[in-house]
Amino acid sequence: MAVHTALPPEAFARVAEAYGLGAVREVVPIPQGSINTNHRLETEGGRYFMRHTTVRSSDDLRFESALLAHLAEFHFPGPVLLTPRNGAPFLELEGGRVSVFRWLPGEELRHPHLTSDHLEALGTELGKMHRDTQSFSGSRDNPYGPGTVHGWIVGLTGHPDAELARVAAELERYLGKAEVVRQGLEPRGVIHADLFMDNVKWLGERVGAFFDFEMACREAYGLDVAITLNAWCFDGGQYLPELCRAFIRGYQDVRPLSAVERGNLFGHALYGAVRFTASRIRDYHLSPLPPDKLTRKDYRTYLNRARTLAAMGPEGLVGLLGL
Repeated sequence: MAVHTALPPEAFARVAEAYGLGAVREVVPIPQGSINTNHRLETEGGRYFMRHTTVRSSDDLRFESALLAHLAEFHFPGPVLLTPRNGAPFLELEGGRVSVFRWLPGEELRHPHLTSDHLEALGTELGKMHRDTQSFSGSRDNPYGPGTVHGWIVGLTGHPDAELARVAAELERYLGKAEVVRQGLEPRGVIHADLFMDNVKWLGERVGAFFDFEMACREAYGLDVAITLNAWCFDGGQYLPELCRAFIRGYQDVRPLSAVERGNLFGHALYGAVRFTASRIRDYHLSPLPPDKLTRKDYRTYLNRARTLAAMGPEGLVGLLGL
């Protein structure tokens, strides 16, 4: 979610017309994120979130649309994707594809304002999402699996920046360790795969909505648990035991983790830390976009998670989570 494509004013008028939103009153760029161009669109019909992608395929967008419709049938708190007059889940525009969503109410929360009650509620909703999508028939492979991540790391090993080359070698060791300990078949289904703090809206202590399902795919449920744990329960250079245990408690109230899932959580968490360190180097640290076009994220925050996990080991994580 950044400003990668400069859209002309008439493009927003075309979107408003195609979706029946009324006349455009204001367009505000949203510089957060990494691969899409996003805007807040104010029209006579209200406020909307407009996403323009030149990366995601039509199949990706149809999978997302079908998934959101399925979640809505279960009254799961998710975004509302609008349909243009042509009946497709997106609009072809300016060399890419546009999706329009109703603007979500609520606020985003971060440390130090997150409490155990918030994390327990977050875990409960993630468990519900995994449960409610078991009857969903759509399929999409994980576009950011180990092979892709390893390719990113290999691409950094010869970087002229000596620090990045050293980090790449370190990440390669961690990735190998993660893959060794992720053993055994475990339950798979639809996961969000990107449930960061800026992808959840809160209404008080209640989850208002999960959003930004563009990375959703079929994968191990435990990977989603670990990615969310890394995103929400680490602050000040360490994992926060109270928040970790509250999150796991909320999740297991809805969907108890099997023995093999508990055993694989360390590997998933370490893999997730490596994956997001590498992607932040690629998408933010090395991005040529100026600050007003992209809100940067420091890759070192996820490198710290990887180092912390590698030091504690599988038994340390089990103890941290109270499993």
